[in-house]
Amino acid sequence: MDASFETGGQVHDVPDGTAHFLEHMAFETDQGNALALFARLGVRGNAFTSSVATAYYFTGTDNFWPALRRLVELVAVSRLTPKGVEAERRVIAQEIRMYEDSPASRLQERLLEALYAVHPIRRSIAGTLEAVEGITPDGLRRCHATFYHPSNLVFVAAGDLDPERVFDAVEGEMDRLGVAQPGEPFRRLVPDEPLLPASARTVTTLPVKRPSFMLGWKDRPFGEDHPEALFRREVDVSLLADVVFGPTSGLFNDLYRAGLIDESFSVRYASGSTFAHAVAGGTTRDADLVSERLLEGISRWRQKGITWPELQRKRRKAHGQFVGLFDSLEGMATLFLMYRLKGINLFSYPDVLETTRLEEVNRAFGELFAPERVTVATVTPG
Repeated sequence: MDASFETGGQVHDVPDGTAHFLEHMAFETDQGNALALFARLGVRGNAFTSSVATAYYFTGTDNFWPALRRLVELVAVSRLTPKGVEAERRVIAQEIRMYEDSPASRLQERLLEALYAVHPIRRSIAGTLEAVEGITPDGLRRCHATFYHPSNLVFVAAGDLDPERVFDAVEGEMDRLGVAQPGEPFRRLVPDEPLLPASARTVTTLPVKRPSFMLGWKDRPFGEDHPEALFRREVDVSLLADVVFGPTSGLFNDLYRAGLIDESFSVRYASGSTFAHAVAGGTTRDADLVSERLLEGISRWRQKGITWPELQRKRRKAHGQFVGLFDSLEGMATLFLMYRLKGINLFSYPDVLETTRLEEVNRAFGELFAPERVTVATVTPG
């Protein structure tokens, strides 16, 4: 997402895949690979990079405090070397080839490229083979110094822990490493994106047995100053999607009985301060037919809107699913982290859910699922 940023009056444009490359390099320490160091403590460490964030984490039942110190150092201190960068470049090239062989990954990338004209959400997270060749140690150091500073980080812990002791330990480790002082100010540069999709359709041919499809609807962005409005929109659309596309809906059952969708079918809403879109898709026997039938069903439903009893049922279901999140400390910590990066407190979800209004949900239905907002992406055998 931060493909272009400004520091000290200078604009920096970074190759696709830079954030993902930096994630890989963070695990190389002067004591060996950090994954092995975590394993010696009896904890499981890992990381992931999405379009909006890179997150590092560990999970364990013992040795929390030494693992916490290891995690802070892993993120705060860069030990990049030209030799290490060259070695990791070959590893990442293999990973990119793996993604290129994945129909789901290719379909997702093609959809975002068709939905967005210039916004960096359309860029590949892992990058391309050509882009990764252009990533340099100096560029990685600049990105680490800019974005890995404590002022740009969110820290979350979940478990039977004393919060004050945890925060004191993190702060003490930052002081010990000498990284707690204010960092250099930076400004994210995001180009103006048209409201309508860049392309109405995209088709990719791959050696697969069954076609797959994705329908994407482009929503308006809400901006960094309106996280509450963004959260409410996300809740509204999630409830709406469960009514219209969920397994109890007539539309879902018609398509399922016709053999056009199966258990792979899913719907989600993805959003940030500068982008938002809804996606529905899965594998199918006929990508063109299922796309046509879905759009026809949405058009009919959109004209009449959803009803209060339908919304109430889905609201009760969503509340139960939220409570169920607490069964997984790792899942809860990850969700809390990602929402906090948007400026949203996940624990406000029950209040937002309780105050959901039918007219707002139907307004979102009318705006987001308008015919001119949709892009159809398919992968066909060949």
